[in-house]
Amino acid sequence: MSLKQRRSQPTHTVEDDIDTTPSSPVSEGEGDDHGTWGALGGGSYQMTSKLETASLSKTLTWDALPEWMRDNQYIRSGYRRQQNSWKGCLYSIFGYLHNETVNIHSHLWGAVLFLVLLVITFYKVMHYPTVTWHDAAGFAVFLGAAVVCLGFSAAFHTAQCHSLPVAKSCVMLDYSGIVALIVGSFFPSVYYGFYCYPSLQMLYLGTITIAGIGATYVVLTPIYNTPEFRWTRTTVFLSLGFTGIVPVCHALHIHGMDAIYEEMGLAWLLLSGALYTIGALLYAARIPERFFPGKVDLLGASHQLFHIHVVLAALAHYISIYQAYQHVHGTKAAVCPVPVF
Repeated sequence: MSLKQRRSQPTHTVEDDIDTTPSSPVSEGEGDDHGTWGALGGGSYQMTSKLETASLSKTLTWDALPEWMRDNQYIRSGYRRQQNSWKGCLYSIFGYLHNETVNIHSHLWGAVLFLVLLVITFYKVMHYPTVTWHDAAGFAVFLGAAVVCLGFSAAFHTAQCHSLPVAKSCVMLDYSGIVALIVGSFFPSVYYGFYCYPSLQMLYLGTITIAGIGATYVVLTPIYNTPEFRWTRTTVFLSLGFTGIVPVCHALHIHGMDAIYEEMGLAWLLLSGALYTIGALLYAARIPERFFPGKVDLLGASHQLFHIHVVLAALAHYISIYQAYQHVHGTKAAVCPVPVF
């Protein structure tokens, strides 16, 4: 090759090392460091050198988050980047540690646990000759609601870093799942608590179902999906759960404390309610991170504690209805001691 030919070849420039193709949006606050232009929540473009891209951390601090991803100012680090892809969201389940890892896995494996309990219950528990489809329906509604609630929760916490529209859609699934679990928990408890009173069963189950529909409407109203209405959402969920106090008191009046406590699983039922309440209050008050900002970002934050309390509460509730089931079909063989009306 001649000297003239060599001079005519294009030279390698720094632009060759620059990726100018559109890429996933990055967070506010990173523009000065990484040459980013774009609007909040979508449509961002990034001009980042390949070397810089390779060195970017998978997680962000609170200060680097876009506004729509900000929810708890006491959690200071460990936030996933906005992914804009389902692959990126799914990779975050097992791919690296972040401040949603415990939230995802606690309810993902919780959903698996209750799915296993559903199968075991139908194949190993429903063996008494007095069992009817009502028993199967009661367990199916509760265990199915638990699977739905925990599964929707795991899905939401996995996908909330996808984009703003996806996060808005998935949080509705999360709230709907909570209502489903609360309402679904009533069905077997009311069924066994008023086993010989079908009219009372219909009254209480109809009432809680209507209340659940109303609660769903409230928590799915867009204005209540914002962080400032966290206490409002918590109050709605707790109020829906506390409606169970009425049928419990009614059952106590009919059967007496000893019968309800020993035969209908009242102790486990009360434990379940206490766990739900404690978990919800920790979540709403943001304890303990409000007292230790940045210290429990990855493990021990209020939302993580809330998730664990929900799983334990649902397990306690299962033991409660299992104890009631054993009493009705194993001890009394489904014989009603009082006239049915």
